[in-house]
Amino acid sequence: MIKNISIENRWIGLLLIVYFVGLIGMSVPSLRSLFLPLTPLNLLLTLVVFYKVNKDFSERFLILSLLVFTIGYSVEAVGVATGVLFGNYQYGTPLGFKVFETPIMIGVNWLFLAFSSYGVVQYFTKKTFWLILLPPFLMVGLDFLVEPVAMKLGFWSWENNIIPFQNYAMWFVTSLFIHLMISLFKPKINSKISFVIFGVQIVFFSVLNLAL
Repeated sequence: MIKNISIENRWIGLLLIVYFVGLIGMSVPSLRSLFLPLTPLNLLLTLVVFYKVNKDFSERFLILSLLVFTIGYSVEAVGVATGVLFGNYQYGTPLGFKVFETPIMIGVNWLFLAFSSYGVVQYFTKKTFWLILLPPFLMVGLDFLVEPVAMKLGFWSWENNIIPFQNYAMWFVTSLFIHLMISLFKPKINSKISFVIFGVQIVFFSVLNLAL
């Protein structure tokens, strides 16, 4: 039976299992300290599965990937250093190794979320206007779910424990710029893995908002 499952679906199955186990581990207080340090591996696995299923390793797509990563990471690094872009915040230890007080994995997070949100919208329309405008709304909507959980788990912290509206506005502006750039490259993103990644993020953080 397993032999009849495509490689693509095996990768997706692995990702779903990891998120399901991780959700249980994060939800149970006695297990949380064991699972929290695995967060960087979870983010890296999500990115690997995206590329394995998307199957675009062309030079053009890899250049686009590097640009998206660099923009997402750089904006976060400047934001942490200055407090001007998103507001005053700082990263904790669960997201792993930092450069300029910013975890490398935050760039990875921007990368797979940007491509996945683009892939979801691309499933419904090929019009450039919507491919630029709609994905940022998806990403900001997801950030509303992520922020309370991230603060409770120590991913990052906000000054006075208040999430400023400025954060969501900057998420939208940054995402808008990234998706404008993506649209210029006109990649064909695999819709299945896009829905899986974005969907599992929504479920994961929705449940944790209730459990924590």
